[in-house]
Amino acid sequence: MENGKLSKYKNERLQVWIHELLPTLIEELNEDSIHIRFKGTLPDYEDLREACQQFSSIRIEHIPAKESADKMEELKKLVEHMQSGPFESLRNEKVKENFYKALNSEFEIAVIATMSSGKSTLINALLGKELMPSKNEACTATIARIKNVPERSTFSAVCYDADGNEITSKENVTYEDMDDFNNNRTVSVIEVEGNIPPISAKTMNLVLVDTPGPNNSVDSSHREHTYRVIKDDDKPMVLYVLNGTQLHTDDDYFLLNSVAEAMKVGGKQSKDRFIFAVNKADEFDPEKGEDLRGVLERVKKYLESHGIENPNIYPISAETAKVIRMYQNGIDLTRKQKQILNGIDLFIEEPIMHLEQYAPLSPSLKNTIADKIMMARDHQDRYTEALYHSGVPSIEAAINEYLDKYAVTSKITNAVNSFRKIVERECIAQKLQEDIKNDEQKRQEIYREMKRIEGELEQGEKAKQFREKIEKLDFKNVKSRIEEIRTKIFDEELRKLTEKFFNKDFPKHEAYSILNRAKKGAEAIQSNAITELEKAITGELRNDAQQYIDEYRSYIRNIVGFDEGKWPTWAPIEFFEADLPEVDDLINSYTYKEKEWVGTRTVENKNKKWYKPWTWLSSKYIEEDVYEDREYVDKDRVRDKFLGGFIYSLEENFANAINHLEEKKVELKEHFISEINQLEEEMKKRVQELKEMASHNNELQKRIEENERKKQWLDDFIARLDAILEI
Repeated sequence: MENGKLSKYKNERLQVWIHELLPTLIEELNEDSIHIRFKGTLPDYEDLREACQQFSSIRIEHIPAKESADKMEELKKLVEHMQSGPFESLRNEKVKENFYKALNSEFEIAVIATMSSGKSTLINALLGKELMPSKNEACTATIARIKNVPERSTFSAVCYDADGNEITSKENVTYEDMDDFNNNRTVSVIEVEGNIPPISAKTMNLVLVDTPGPNNSVDSSHREHTYRVIKDDDKPMVLYVLNGTQLHTDDDYFLLNSVAEAMKVGGKQSKDRFIFAVNKADEFDPEKGEDLRGVLERVKKYLESHGIENPNIYPISAETAKVIRMYQNGIDLTRKQKQILNGIDLFIEEPIMHLEQYAPLSPSLKNTIADKIMMARDHQDRYTEALYHSGVPSIEAAINEYLDKYAVTSKITNAVNSFRKIVERECIAQKLQEDIKNDEQKRQEIYREMKRIEGELEQGEKAKQFREKIEKLDFKNVKSRIEEIRTKIFDEELRKLTEKFFNKDFPKHEAYSILNRAKKGAEAIQSNAITELEKAITGELRNDAQQYIDEYRSYIRNIVGFDEGKWPTWAPIEFFEADLPEVDDLINSYTYKEKEWVGTRTVENKNKKWYKPWTWLSSKYIEEDVYEDREYVDKDRVRDKFLGGFIYSLEENFANAINHLEEKKVELKEHFISEINQLEEEMKKRVQELKEMASHNNELQKRIEENERKKQWLDDFIARLDAILEI
């Protein structure tokens, strides 16, 4: 309903507001017994069914709709048809370029993990071969981007340094090559191309990104990349790999807090984009009474302690899946891998190790996997059955569903919108011609209106007023957001870090461990602050700029469109990275000794003497207090030295962000004024066309007759365009 509580969600996708659908319906209708007939895609229907589960009196019925698979091809055909049409504005190369830019944009799946979680093993399981080096995560200093190219039979790689310069490239790249690239300190990013068989391409430019863990201290820019992916408004998928045998690491602490914040914005899609893979599930032995369900419950509580509610947890054995696929692909196995292959009976014979049963998949995906397991049993294919029980195919099914549900549909919508405005403008011109064809009074009104606008444009008063507004740009919203971030970093995160590690003096033998964990925490805070500032400045600049764009649009509405592809390219903010002090130096500089009672010991009573009769009744042995010198580290002095430079760098970054704003303000003003000048020229041209059209009825009639064929083409084109976005 136009004024109903759900009307504000008219242009939002279902998953953003589905949690409010049922409570709102019950409130608005004053009725809790409701029958819902839902026409839409199967994934969307299953989200509705999940939302309805807690309402026993609500019945739902599904009317199947056209899925998105065929829509992309139809859209491509339509764009080619548009290029051969009768409208010059639709044949514009810029329109086609914007469309294909929207269509060919990359979609990332970022794989994140802390040390020894088996991240590389999981990626290799997805690839069906050993390509990514599996070793201590703290050694991984490069970002590997694996682009899915289904038609390739081998993998290629190109290496770049931190400045984006190509260092080396190789075809038919091997595990050993990737290991060499990873150990090369000059290599910052490795771009890999090859087939990722389990992930459906869906006409997507899919990129699997192997990111260094949050504990990586070799390159802070890579650590910041991890935070950017989590906070990205485009909502790429994040595959967060946890070690099921080793939770509660300090490396996870700050990163999971950022994940929790990202999941609270954007409804169900924000929850769906995060997959938590609990690896090494096969290391829990059911025959020894080790309960996998208990492990998953501990993982759930662990994530909830970081503010992550109802996480999508998938138990997996990445090593088992990798080895099975290598064997099925005819790749030679090592002796250890052959042992793993011979141990797949655990996954077949122990029902508790059928890991797919724990995966939070939609009913249709669960049924599909169950059917494939039954098919494998029918064909006595033990390897395929064990593969599905390893849990990895469940994650692949979830990824494919996310792509189908969100990424493909979003890409189609963006591509359609890239030229819809131009089509609508041609419709307005055609409609205007029809309206004034037999209406002399309207024709004269339009002619007078065009004359008035023409005079207004020549006078330039409106543009002058707008230029004055542009000159007064101050970005109050951005500055306010920067101050919010500053408060959060200093009053919350920095305070927690101080309380966690510097609440009391600590023994010297514990200092190294404590200060190294504090150092990682400080680096995480720094990365979080930098990425928050980047996001705030670019986002709020766009919001502020959009207000002025919208205001100017209202002045020129229906006369000329604004090309949204003309945003100025802003240079990145130069942030200052603090060099945290060396832990050993700190410990040695601020260690002090203190005698401390450690207990008692039995010693001979030296006061008992034969010549002292009063001591004859005393015991021969007594208990004596024992004191030892213990070394402690002064927490106040260490904290001040440890955090002094770090806090200075944070303050510098916030000051730098304000200075950056002032520089961008000048650029943005110049950009806007340039746009206004260009728009005015286009307006003058458009107004002149409309004025000429409305000036002579005879010429108008002739023009309408000439455009009849164009009108039919346009009507057909719009019908095909609308059909693409129809449910």
